[in-house]
Amino acid sequence: MEYSALIFDDCTDAEDSFEHLETTADLFVRDLRCRQIVVSCSTEWLLQLAQKPRSKMMLVQMSSAPYIALLNGLKAITQENVVVVGLGRDIELDQLDRVLDSLETYPAVYHDKDLQAFDTRLLMFSLQLAIETNVQIDSYATAIEKLSNTPLMKIENEI
Repeated sequence: MEYSALIFDDCTDAEDSFEHLETTADLFVRDLRCRQIVVSCSTEWLLQLAQKPRSKMMLVQMSSAPYIALLNGLKAITQENVVVVGLGRDIELDQLDRVLDSLETYPAVYHDKDLQAFDTRLLMFSLQLAIETNVQIDSYATAIEKLSNTPLMKIENEI
């Protein structure tokens, strides 16, 4: 399954790090299924990334307004499926594979706050509805949960 990767994080949590950003970006660069990498995070980190361009990567300025930040990140996506990751930890390839396998059969998959996958059209519909109805959202998962008739498929780490 081809997909776009959206690295989306406001970079304010203690566990967020530029090292996680670089490791995650490199994972997506190496993954042949990933057709595009969109990064939306702090200006400082975007400037650091811009100094070492990577293939498939597009940088999007993070807005301080949640609706605008969520919409701008998603507007840059070109594929029908999007994997959304945060920067609280490194993403493992086996976790990514499990999420993508689940996305083959279900349009909204939630592993944890740092790894989710969605049908891009469902996500765009949910964000548009949030704007039209003025529903408060702070994440893509929240938009799906509050505004679509599609509950998130929650998958967990295997122990």
